[in-house]
Amino acid sequence: MTDAPLLSVRDLSVSIRLGDGRRVPILTDMAFDLDAGDTLGVVGESGSGKSLLALSIMGLLPGVAEATGTIALDGENLIEASEERLCEIRGDRIGMIFQEPMTALNPAMTIGDQIAEGLVWHRGLSWRDARAQAVDLLDQVRIPDAKRRAKSYPHEMSGGQRQRVGIAIALALKPALLIADEPTTALDVTVQAEVLDILGELAGEYGMALMLVSHDLGVIARMCRRTLVLYAGRRMEEGATRDVLTVPRNPYTRGLIAAVPKRIGDGGRLSTIRGTVPGFDRLPPGCVFSDRCPDVIDACRAGEPRWTSLADGRGVRCIRATEEEAK
Repeated sequence: MTDAPLLSVRDLSVSIRLGDGRRVPILTDMAFDLDAGDTLGVVGESGSGKSLLALSIMGLLPGVAEATGTIALDGENLIEASEERLCEIRGDRIGMIFQEPMTALNPAMTIGDQIAEGLVWHRGLSWRDARAQAVDLLDQVRIPDAKRRAKSYPHEMSGGQRQRVGIAIALALKPALLIADEPTTALDVTVQAEVLDILGELAGEYGMALMLVSHDLGVIARMCRRTLVLYAGRRMEEGATRDVLTVPRNPYTRGLIAAVPKRIGDGGRLSTIRGTVPGFDRLPPGCVFSDRCPDVIDACRAGEPRWTSLADGRGVRCIRATEEEAK
């Protein structure tokens, strides 16, 4: 790994404009680094801002959204980049596997042409050569009879096969950074394992940095060296995955871990986090998790806790964790 991180996010905030003209913050004070070849998991409940963070890095925010801060890829701030420049970077330097492969793929193009398209536009290959490489990529993601299946349309393939096609498209140009947004959503357990194996093997073979967005802590534990926990658009905890998942310092992280389904006997109950993630325009005062936190104290509602770096190399946003560290 080089001294300078491949991706450096600092002071990233994203807001959206509502119909009445108000701007509501969606992401606040995002900051993390990702080195070349490293792996980062991003976890949290639905509505925590995980996918929005991924789309911010890709420069694919909707028109009503505005981003400020720094998203530096090899030192270049992508927030300040023109759309033309972002089009050069997407696919080439940053690849993305989208959450739902059926809607991410073009139903009117064969999968071979969808893989080949990036090679034609970014690498200047002829369509003939690009299609030949597309077949090789389908082989790499373990699509049987790849030459024939390259002529198939998305609706002719299963969900697991479509997700493998999404991986092939994202890896076609061997980007330095690969973002995978819930790559195993709606897949059965066996297919999930196969897709994760393919993703891990090829990302490692190509030396890519991997940012994996998921609600599945088992997937994160298996795939990622570091983990970033989000809630209501805030960083709640970040550190080595082993530390975060075995000795969590934020009550929200503890709640996520406790809610993972386990083998339970008759009469056992699945642990849950009470309540739901609040709307971004209805956040409670102070800590955004205070209304759901089992450890809340008056100080939690007095003001939003600062992000604090701990002695063990991780960071946390929690008044009580900060007080414990000080002791």
